Amino acid sequence: MTVRRAMDSKRLSYQTKKTVTIVDAGRGRGIPGIVLDSFASKFGLEETSRRDADYVFHSCMGYDVLNYSGVRIFTAGECVTPDFNISDYAAAFERMDYGDRNCWLPLLRLYPEAYSFLKRQRENPNEIAESKSDFCAYTVSNLDDSAQDRIEIFNRLSEYKPVSSGGKWRNNSGGPVSDKIAFQSRARFVIAFENQSRPGYLTEKFAEAAQSNAIPIYWGDPDISSVFNPEAFVNCHDFPTLREAVEEIKAIDADESRYRYMLSQPWFRNGMEPDCFSTGHYERFFASIFGQPLEAAYRRNRSRWGNKYESRLRTMAFNPLLQSGILIKTRIRKWKGSR
Repeated sequence: MTVRRAMDSKRLSYQTKKTVTIVDAGRGRGIPGIVLDSFASKFGLEETSRRDADYVFHSCMGYDVLNYSGVRIFTAGECVTPDFNISDYAAAFERMDYGDRNCWLPLLRLYPEAYSFLKRQRENPNEIAESKSDFCAYTVSNLDDSAQDRIEIFNRLSEYKPVSSGGKWRNNSGGPVSDKIAFQSRARFVIAFENQSRPGYLTEKFAEAAQSNAIPIYWGDPDISSVFNPEAFVNCHDFPTLREAVEEIKAIDADESRYRYMLSQPWFRNGMEPDCFSTGHYERFFASIFGQPLEAAYRRNRSRWGNKYESRLRTMAFNPLLQSGILIKTRIRKWKGSR
């Protein structure tokens, strides 16, 4: 009897252990895998490829998530707003208040080495300033479908002094650099422009500029100063035009005492990591999901209209011929109705 009870207990433990899978992540486990490892590893989830997994971490690289029935958690490093019609929760760039369903998790927070630099005490500003040999660095390779501001800032600054370009785009450094941080560390300023501007969309660019002990020239998240110390970087959103932002950069570059003062400033406001970026904050978010009974954790609409919505998305994603037929029929009905 004792052996049987032990076997039954082991079987029950196996059956009740919660499972998780990752889909639509691009190559490998992608951003969902990083989020899972960084903030949800303590919850003892068993990773699986089964479609009946209890929890489904997914990103924006497809619609396979529609084939999984579990509690869905959206994560992404790109500027993509979660669709809460198909996702129960999201941990991405949006700062929206949506009950217990959303958590602001910008990509910057998923670069542990660069992010840890933001929490350190600043090094001696005089030593940093004296180590600089270049005016400004820019490391970008792909500007397809990107904001024209990224080109404009490079052109305007280049009219003042040479800007060292270490990426594939307009490279003037003998080819793409192998060590971005070492390359940027030679510069007094580093251009840290996102590929588009959107509140909350804050990637690794700012953190890696800071890691290079340079003054970031930032554009992207217009609310960045709510978290980071505005005296430590140039926020292009503070100026009506990039022309005026460049004039400010030129003034800082010409005033050595002001430049070194900025190098001495802590990265975070008040010199402390905000709670919204703390590991504890993210672990509490995921604990609120995994700590409740599975059925109670669902948030998306799984009834009639929720199912209809998913059915239409599934048709568009996996049956394009059928979707084309539906569109043709819809247009014919509209045409007949307008006669």
